[in-house]
Amino acid sequence: MKIAIIGYRNHALRLRALLNKLGYENIINYNYHKHSIQTLSEADIFFIATPNASHVDWVKRLEDYNKYIFCEKPPATNEKDLEDIHEYREKLYFNFNYRFSLLAKVVKKYNRNGELGSPIYINCLSTHGLAFKKAFQNNWRFRDGSVFSSVVGNVGVHYVDLLTYLFGPSTDLTIKYLPVASKELPDTCKITVAMNRCFADVFLSYASPFTNRITVIYDDGIVELANGELSVREPRDSYDKDGYFISPNKKIIGEFRNARHYYDDALTESIKYFLACVNNNIAIPVEHYRQSIESNRLLLKKG
Repeated sequence: MKIAIIGYRNHALRLRALLNKLGYENIINYNYHKHSIQTLSEADIFFIATPNASHVDWVKRLEDYNKYIFCEKPPATNEKDLEDIHEYREKLYFNFNYRFSLLAKVVKKYNRNGELGSPIYINCLSTHGLAFKKAFQNNWRFRDGSVFSSVVGNVGVHYVDLLTYLFGPSTDLTIKYLPVASKELPDTCKITVAMNRCFADVFLSYASPFTNRITVIYDDGIVELANGELSVREPRDSYDKDGYFISPNKKIIGEFRNARHYYDDALTESIKYFLACVNNNIAIPVEHYRQSIESNRLLLKKG
């Protein structure tokens, strides 16, 4: 199988490295500044890892080949482009890889079996200090003024998609921005999401020390991801020797070297899911496609 990755910078190289680990070696990184479009006719499948605003354009260019396409999120950066691709395409896959994280698998299990009761609140924190680096000012991710040229569109879209994937459609979503390192570029935000019978807050910043946490509070336990360590705490009624409430006992479910390793694992699982569809010649599930489009639409409406 010959794989063409449309893109040649950081994420494209990351995809190539993960594909190599999965045993795929026949890969080209297509540089649209240097290579002829005819180069792509030799490929069996495509990975789109170009700047966000070009995703729909590349989907349209590649569709004539009638081959499977793995496209990075977001599907589109404006309403017009989203309408152009909102109809289901059975060979087009959008990479919302947080759905394939170990946390998502564990939370889905507890949502299904009810062992921790009902989910009532989710808190997500993702921060680091990119905004204080000179490269931040010239990064392509922050150039066009849309929601997808902000911390919301680059990082928040993953969390909004994960929340609605695990807990159901949003009934209300608000976004507040806070400029910290730069008055021109939105480097910090808070997203509040209401879903059926539970609430969530997502705090994202490119202007603070690093942390990466997701806490899912049930009425009888807690699932928490903290910088690569995934744990479960239960039961609710935990007491010390004097009868005072204490934090429930912690059971570690998974440990990763760091947050990057954790999310590389999720990305690998997403790639494997896509390749299973390719190798078995089956359609990308329609519910996966529709979830991707709706997550995209939600941020375009609210951002």
